[in-house]
Amino acid sequence: MRLQLYDIQSSTKTTILNYCSYVQWVPGSDVVVAQNRNSLCIWYNNDAPERVTMFPLKGDIVNLERSNGKTEVIVAEGVNTVSYTLDEGLIEFGTAIDDGDYSRAAAFLETLEMSTETEAMWKTLSRLALEAKQLHIAERCFSALGHVSKARFLHETNEIADQVAKEYGGDGTDYYQVRARLAMLEKNYKLAEMIFLEQNAVEEAMEMYQELHMWEECIVVAEAKGHPAVEKLRRGYYQWLLDTQQEEKAGEVQESQGEHLAAVGLYLRAGLPARAARLAMARDLLLANGDVINRITTALIKGELYEQAGDLFETIRNPQKALECYCKGCAFLKAVELARVAFPAEVLKLEEAWGDHLVQQKQLDAAINHYIEARCSVKAIEAALGARQWKKAIYILDSQEKRIAVKYYPRIAQHYAALQEFQVRPQQGARADL
Repeated sequence: MRLQLYDIQSSTKTTILNYCSYVQWVPGSDVVVAQNRNSLCIWYNNDAPERVTMFPLKGDIVNLERSNGKTEVIVAEGVNTVSYTLDEGLIEFGTAIDDGDYSRAAAFLETLEMSTETEAMWKTLSRLALEAKQLHIAERCFSALGHVSKARFLHETNEIADQVAKEYGGDGTDYYQVRARLAMLEKNYKLAEMIFLEQNAVEEAMEMYQELHMWEECIVVAEAKGHPAVEKLRRGYYQWLLDTQQEEKAGEVQESQGEHLAAVGLYLRAGLPARAARLAMARDLLLANGDVINRITTALIKGELYEQAGDLFETIRNPQKALECYCKGCAFLKAVELARVAFPAEVLKLEEAWGDHLVQQKQLDAAINHYIEARCSVKAIEAALGARQWKKAIYILDSQEKRIAVKYYPRIAQHYAALQEFQVRPQQGARADL
């Protein structure tokens, strides 16, 4: 049988134990005790069902007793009865959580050594304390878990809340800075931004984004509110991208601002000549700049991006260089299309080279038609036989001279003989005496 834990709020079911012969809640708490064959299994925190404490048993659980601040599991081992005492501190934690007494829960946890169970409980308490806006307890939880940055952030938040509470009363958690910082802790920066802007605290929203290095969001806020420091922010963002060696992003910034020449330089520095080439081909001023085009094509060829280099050469009307690059990059479709317009005499050679390339790539079937276009009959026949395209091979052989065809018909005949297709004959026009 399987023991399953059903979460009513999320409607999810989790299997936590197989071969379960006994299960019981500890009275007055959310601790679960169960037996799995020869093991006593205890879940002190059902928010973490994977964290289970297990003890070996020699008998069967018959009862669970809780009295005088002590919880015992009664096990029958033959004629004898043995009791196992549960950790009352961990049980009290669950009781305190159910009662909403998070201070008591934290006090219990602080008396325990750190283990997998107590770590799960600290995490549960930190979540619940944040939800209840009991920030001092949440700070203690993060400190216990070793989350130094979160603990420090909450410490600063608590100082703000305490100061507000001292001046205006209450607990200070409804103050806009506290609410914004809690949203930041949850990484919900848009909510934090909205809270700041509701109070017209534009500078604070911008400062938040700058501390997080979210420059684009910071600039959007500044532009939306007409802040006078927009240009300064843009320059700062650009400089930060350069300082952190994010040339690609810096190039995007320059491109968006219409600084296309600077963007090309940054893309080249970032090792992205293909992106620089795409930008250059879209801008006539860049295409007219011989130095820029030379730098881009040199970078493309150095990076063996021959097809992109060919595209750029073709755009600037240098068909000879374009054809060379297409051939080096094995972009034969573009090479043939260009040659048909600019170099008709080269088409047959290119079709043959295309076929040779396909043969090297083991694409014999695709190579056949290119060899036929190149008038390389022998290569076309070899490719057809290699691709086991017997009918196509016969079709090509029908138009060949006897001295060429005589060497291939026996191979085809052996194939059809092996299939016992003895009636296959050369098509009309073929030589029967072959």
